[in-house]
Amino acid sequence: MCDGDRYDDRVTEIVDAALEHGYLLAFRQRAGAWEAAWRSVHAGAASLAGAAVVGGRTRTEAAERALAAIILAAAA
Repeated sequence: MCDGDRYDDRVTEIVDAALEHGYLLAFRQRAGAWEAAWRSVHAGAASLAGAAVVGGRTRTEAAERALAAIILAAAA
């Protein structure tokens, strides 16, 4: 299931941005909502402090929240 072409493009941009910060994003749909989870691409790296999974009504919204959490944690 997808959110539509324009959303797929935005999700691709967000996944690329997360990768530039050193994190992979994964998505799944549960109970009518989307969840995004992330992990470091560096072997043995500690995970980000705080939540590793965020949700949203769409995959795009979940991706945007995940990227915001990654950027916020990296700035801390």
